Amino acid sequence: MTENAGTNPQQEPRDGSAEGQGGSFSFADKRRVDPTDGTVRPSGPAAGEQEQPEGAASADDASAPSQGAEGVDPIDAEAAELFAEAEQGETPGAASDARVAELEGRVAELQEELKRAQAEYVNSRRRIEASAQVGTETAVAGVLSSLIGVLDDVELGRQHGDIAEGTPFASIASKLEDALRAHGMERFGAEGEAFDPTIHEALMHEDSDEVEVAEIKTVLQRGYRMKERVLRPARVATRGPQ
Repeated sequence: MTENAGTNPQQEPRDGSAEGQGGSFSFADKRRVDPTDGTVRPSGPAAGEQEQPEGAASADDASAPSQGAEGVDPIDAEAAELFAEAEQGETPGAASDARVAELEGRVAELQEELKRAQAEYVNSRRRIEASAQVGTETAVAGVLSSLIGVLDDVELGRQHGDIAEGTPFASIASKLEDALRAHGMERFGAEGEAFDPTIHEALMHEDSDEVEVAEIKTVLQRGYRMKERVLRPARVATRGPQ
């Protein structure tokens, strides 16, 4: 270093490099990010860096990150390694295939469990609806059964002329019967019908060769049913072969 450079410490360059013997100095800006606009500078010699004499080394060169034996930038090497790992992830190996097969098997098991749960839900819902329907019909049947005695009185009144057509009481009786009929209640049992022990109750029987099967000879008390449910069997007198 020249004497002029040694006697002027204020002009000593930060990177420790000098050019020529006339005391002129040059500075190399090795920053990767441009401080003026914040952009990343391209790789290569930094902006403002001048070619140095062969064999000259600055302080920045001494403090720069060490490179590999072949001059490969560590950052580039790390990026290449990450890229290689990403490529391996796109083509799974045997371990990845086993994991995929395991997950597919688990998905199939969960799908079967879901199907069973859905079937159980549908069956449970049907049972609940059927139970609710039965409960409703049982409640209605109980109310209708309690009115059978009233209907018996209405029918007897008509048979004896106590309830004549056109009277207010006859109109009320008709409205009551219509309301009960709307809930599925109906009378059954008539003379000449075949005797059916499931819906008829035989209080008397007369032997007769005039008929081949037992039939109703006299209706003592009409029967009532709601749809297929028998509320009260018809009480009858029958006749038929011995």
